[in-house]
Amino acid sequence: MAALEAEAERLVALGATRVERHEAEPGLGKGHVVMRDPEGNEFCLD
Repeated sequence: MAALEAEAERLVALGATRVERHEAEPGLGKGHVVMRDPEGNEFCLD
């Protein structure tokens, strides 16, 4: 998640908005961060 957090911070500096963070659950894979671009489109960092 540290790499995702670093990328989220970089994108916020470029105008994106952080929406929410989902922690990894045991046995279900990695966590992810939901973001929104300046035009309002949502995307995930995973």
